[in-house]
Amino acid sequence: EQEIKKFKPDLIGISSVTQNYNLACQYARLAKKYNLPVIIGGVHISMSPVSLTEHMDAGVVGEGEETICDLVELFLIKHKLLKQDLSKVKGIVYINENKKICLTPVQELIAPLDKIPLPARDLIRIRRETYLFTSRGFPYRCVFCASCRFWDKVRFFSAQYVVKEIKYLVKYYKVNTINFCDDIFILDKKRLKEIIDLLEKEKILGKVTFACSARANLINDEVVQLLKKMGMKSIGLGLESGSPKILEYLKGPSVTVQDGIKAINTIKKFGIKVYASFIIGS
Repeated sequence: EQEIKKFKPDLIGISSVTQNYNLACQYARLAKKYNLPVIIGGVHISMSPVSLTEHMDAGVVGEGEETICDLVELFLIKHKLLKQDLSKVKGIVYINENKKICLTPVQELIAPLDKIPLPARDLIRIRRETYLFTSRGFPYRCVFCASCRFWDKVRFFSAQYVVKEIKYLVKYYKVNTINFCDDIFILDKKRLKEIIDLLEKEKILGKVTFACSARANLINDEVVQLLKKMGMKSIGLGLESGSPKILEYLKGPSVTVQDGIKAINTIKKFGIKVYASFIIGS
């Protein structure tokens, strides 16, 4: 509320996962006290559009860059988000005049991803250890995974784009550690080799260390050797369970407990730290 009074926004955008959706609902109700339009986005509303509340003018379902631009352009015409106009915007959920929840046609995914400009990092404080997305989506259908449902296909930023962004972070923010937030950074081995070659060409190899996530069944000597050369200091694996039965329930038949053990030993052999996540209570 203090922020609304101080900043005096024209509209409010809220992103939420399921764990904090109750807070998103509270904030939306608060914004309505000041007659502000509210747009909700993120994983929760994308997975469960029917949970939109009366205090939310629109929910962005799935990838949001194009949709938020369409909504803001609509807002700029009348300085309101009118229900009769919302049906023209792709990729949203809204409540119509009859109090019915309506979904508009799906917004096309951005292709290629390189069309997206570099993030406006000047608007926030960037530390020497920072984060980077180099792809979107996940090819496997793990039972718990939001990523493969939020984006229904995998797309990659090109090696050239990734290295341009790394170079920018090193030059302007003196970044020395980059954590890749991709679900599986190693998915495209050809691209991985291109990234390493370009980092070498730009004389960045050795100046930055990296961390990434991988999948146990995709780990082998060749891949880990490449990651070692790149400067990967740690690799995270989603091992999820030590029970073959539970693991198959969670992740399907494509990965086994033995794959996990083998992956850990391979990563350790090359002197890289390995971390694992587990889902407790399955």
